[in-house]
Amino acid sequence: MFLRRLRTSAALRRAGTDGGILAALRTELAHELSSSSPSAPPPFHCQDAPDFVTVSDAPRAQDLLLRRWADPEEVLVSALLAPLMFEGQEPLPRDLLMKVFVSKPGTTPVLHFDCHAFWAEGKTGGGVDYAIDAVRYHSSPGDDGEEKYEGPEFRDLDPRLKAALQEYLVVRGVDSNLASSIMLHLYQKERSQYFNWLKTLEDTFIKDP
Repeated sequence: MFLRRLRTSAALRRAGTDGGILAALRTELAHELSSSSPSAPPPFHCQDAPDFVTVSDAPRAQDLLLRRWADPEEVLVSALLAPLMFEGQEPLPRDLLMKVFVSKPGTTPVLHFDCHAFWAEGKTGGGVDYAIDAVRYHSSPGDDGEEKYEGPEFRDLDPRLKAALQEYLVVRGVDSNLASSIMLHLYQKERSQYFNWLKTLEDTFIKDP
């Protein structure tokens, strides 16, 4: 009884000094648990793009790196969610930012595509679509391309060339199905990271001073 009384007294003292943080944390944790338990997502796999293998998907990292090897060509896809933005107090749907590199061993240059995937409300059946934002090349892997002509803006290219470049990526497995799978995986991963962060804060604030 004495120990319980001490614990209660300590909790009351903390409630008066943490500015309501603990209560807010627990409210947010309850909200996260209200839909489903935010467990860590399974290893990435896209049924529609089985040739892609995971190169990097660290539990605490925000990005995902995939690789596809189809002799004699390598395709690398680096992806992460765009920063969270709000309209008033409401969060807006987030895009997926992707960098795609296509290369052939022993030859140059390395083609580099900047893409973004987005929720396509008007798409048949709903889901995710993606678009190319920029196309450039690097004279060698790791070349940053500074002080080099980068070509015109993608939006200014001839529509036939834009369609051909889009098809070039589709043939290499980079399509809306892959983008949708990546987006879902990163959302699940981020939710798990956020939940673990909340739990760590909660544990910090409930420890006796």
